[in-house]
Amino acid sequence: ASTAPRSSNATAAPSRTLAPAPVVSDDPEARAWEEHRAPDGRPYWYNVNTKSSTYQKPECLMTTLERAERATRWTAYDTPSDEAGRTRRYYVHDVTGETTWEVPKEIQEVREIVRRKTGSGRGTAQASGATELDAKARVTTHYASVEDAKEAFKKMLAAHGVRANTKWEEVVNRTKTDERFDALATTSEKKQCLNEYQMMQTKLEREAKRMAEKKAREGFIALLEERREALNITSSTRLTRDDGIEAALCEDVRWKAVSNGRERVELFEDFTRGLQHREARERKQSKLETQEEFRECLVEAGIDVETPWRKAYEAVKNDERAARCQPMDQLEVFEALMRDLMKTEEKAVDDARRAQSREERKRREAFVELLRERQSDGVIRPRMPWKSFVARVENDARYLDMCQNLDGSRPRELFEDLINDIEDENDRLLDDFEDLLHDGYKARELFGDTTWEAAEKLYRLDAAWKHAPRIEAREMFDKFIKKVGRREREKAAKRKGEYSDDSRGKRRHSGRDNDDDDDR
Repeated sequence: ASTAPRSSNATAAPSRTLAPAPVVSDDPEARAWEEHRAPDGRPYWYNVNTKSSTYQKPECLMTTLERAERATRWTAYDTPSDEAGRTRRYYVHDVTGETTWEVPKEIQEVREIVRRKTGSGRGTAQASGATELDAKARVTTHYASVEDAKEAFKKMLAAHGVRANTKWEEVVNRTKTDERFDALATTSEKKQCLNEYQMMQTKLEREAKRMAEKKAREGFIALLEERREALNITSSTRLTRDDGIEAALCEDVRWKAVSNGRERVELFEDFTRGLQHREARERKQSKLETQEEFRECLVEAGIDVETPWRKAYEAVKNDERAARCQPMDQLEVFEALMRDLMKTEEKAVDDARRAQSREERKRREAFVELLRERQSDGVIRPRMPWKSFVARVENDARYLDMCQNLDGSRPRELFEDLINDIEDENDRLLDDFEDLLHDGYKARELFGDTTWEAAEKLYRLDAAWKHAPRIEAREMFDKFIKKVGRREREKAAKRKGEYSDDSRGKRRHSGRDNDDDDDR
């Protein structure tokens, strides 16, 4: 079984062939070829002797016109079928790689030459007669829709090499014998379809030209990149001043693909500008690498923040890494290293200070907890002197740790702050207790002979009585009761004195009455 060839310009056919057609010819070489049709509809040829296959028609099977077209180095290819089964033909130049949707000028010229040679004398009459017979035998094809008719007409235009600038008269001369010429009924419809086709061809030609130019520019740049080192092309090289570059590259097809000399110069300048940026990046990268090596050299030499530049240079001047680094770059690296070392040292000091602060805060909190414990135990009392307290805790680990703190409050200060807080709280509680005593006196609940026990039974549920410090509250109660008793006695004496004065007055008034009676 024959195998369809693989081609970079077309989709490969499967290994099974469809409808083999043997070639009928007297030439033994031609008879060795069989024509086949791939599943996608494209023809290919299989050689039964060499067991090879190709999508390109063998030269021994070509007609005179096909051989002439092959000599132009242009090869025709068809695009893969779209959803509607339509394909488009394009041409690729075997040498320059240029592509175009239109029939190349060279192919048109050889077609014209072959047509003239085969159409002279008797051959012309025979060809003319054959054309007339074909025209008479042509049967008009009916299309399902106007769009199908237009599509057939456009395919006919493409098949006859109609370009965007082809005149209507020339189109008629080329295509009048084609049965698809009558796909559209009126001349106006044909001209309108031709106009649409040519507008599309203009866009396609413009796009094909743009792609060809882009490909040519890319090939030109790739050529320069390949030969850059061999021709010593640098950012300062100019094509207009160096004829040796053009002489070395002028035979390359990629050089020839850019035919405009001015465009070559512009592309070359673009390439050298790219080299300039590349060289700048390489210099920068090289500088960074040498600076990093010199920094490693300084670090290995044990340089610290106290080391002066002269001493550092003497320590590393014989190292190869120092020799590769420029003097100004060396000084810049040294200064940067000093800044980094200083930052590292400052960070270490800050970290140590913060750690010490955290440790001292923990010691301070532990000592405050010790004070609270002693307060709860009743050891710490209001107005207690520091010496009395420190004698009780001088062997406690929390007190000894607190004495090691360098910052913040000292143990005595914390103790005195606690004493002040206790005294302030006691003063507030005693104020509430005193208010309770005054309210009880006004309510005729406390008297000068009221005892502490009697008052406690009376006010034991009152918050002011319960929370008041016992010793100070007892002293305040005794003073208050004494004051109340004294006041009661004064009031009693005052009432007794007023009664004595009233009695004496009454006796004097009674004596005067008696004297008056005697007089009468």
